[in-house]
Amino acid sequence: MSVWRFFTSTRLAVVLTLLIAIDVLAGTILLSSSSKVLGTIDLEIFFYWLFSTGLNNLGASWWIFLLLALLVLFALNTIVCTVDSISAMFRARRGSARTKPRRILSQAIHLGFIIGLLGHLVSSSAGSRTMNNRIFEGGSIPLPQNSEMSLRLNKMDVAFTNNGEMLRMDAYLSLLRDKKVVRDKVVRLNEPLLVQGNAVYIVHHGEVPESMRFELSGNGDQEIIKIKFHEKSATSNRGYTLKLGRLISDFARDNKGEVYSASKRFRNPAQEIKIYKGEKLLVSGWFLLMDPSKLSLAFDGLKLVFSGIAYKAYGVLTINKDPGIIIVLSGALIFIFSLIGLLFMKGEAMELVRRQT
Repeated sequence: MSVWRFFTSTRLAVVLTLLIAIDVLAGTILLSSSSKVLGTIDLEIFFYWLFSTGLNNLGASWWIFLLLALLVLFALNTIVCTVDSISAMFRARRGSARTKPRRILSQAIHLGFIIGLLGHLVSSSAGSRTMNNRIFEGGSIPLPQNSEMSLRLNKMDVAFTNNGEMLRMDAYLSLLRDKKVVRDKVVRLNEPLLVQGNAVYIVHHGEVPESMRFELSGNGDQEIIKIKFHEKSATSNRGYTLKLGRLISDFARDNKGEVYSASKRFRNPAQEIKIYKGEKLLVSGWFLLMDPSKLSLAFDGLKLVFSGIAYKAYGVLTINKDPGIIIVLSGALIFIFSLIGLLFMKGEAMELVRRQT
């Protein structure tokens, strides 16, 4: 049997499909027992990871090397079958025989698959990956390798079920060029922003304390004062300056009334606030961060009450430079539209293997 005939075999395609399925099943089992090694596969370009971390941990990654070998054989099988079928169609046309549209669509499906594999090959061997890009609401970060463009996070929209399962994690992003909005996009877990060969993914979210909020009341008036943690002070409309003092993780008082931390754990945090009029210290006191309004400070006929902490949301982006993404999408579109055309085309179904007559 010649090599060409071997690779045009339908039985070879069936056997390779079964072997690929078995290999992927084995890899799925190894994922749980070798998560430390395999969990880093998304942190680098695939082939860089494969021939460094993967090669040094063959006990966990052997199935990936086997999968690549099987995919190479499967791709060769598909290419040879496609070339053989297209050659047969051209020979038939020279003989005045009409080529059925079904045969053309079948080969288009093969062509889409081959183009998609080529795109993944390009993506796995070239490009770059930038991780842990934390961006706060209202803030922006530059697009890697492009000094003219940047990304701004307008809003994070995260929702959970009653059981704590995530319903959505949407990042409302704006693409900026020279500080002007070029494009707005809601980036979701499986819907990245695609721009100039870059794919921008939202992978994580969170929030950090931004400021302490106080209510200053007296003489029939009430004022809201916010002290931002990075600024450490704020001045009221009445001319009083509030400054952050010490922060204690587990607030307690000893027998003498002195403040101390009962442990290093963040169980009962408290923040010291000092109130000045000009350069003069008027009063200082403590506010429990987890129990707003429990404590207050009185001075000059006024009352200061802590009303809570304001948090600022952020998202964490992964930005991939993926030069093969357009090739992959082109192959996928050819594959999908050809398959749809084949399924809905009138006529008798094609047989996978000819019946013996």
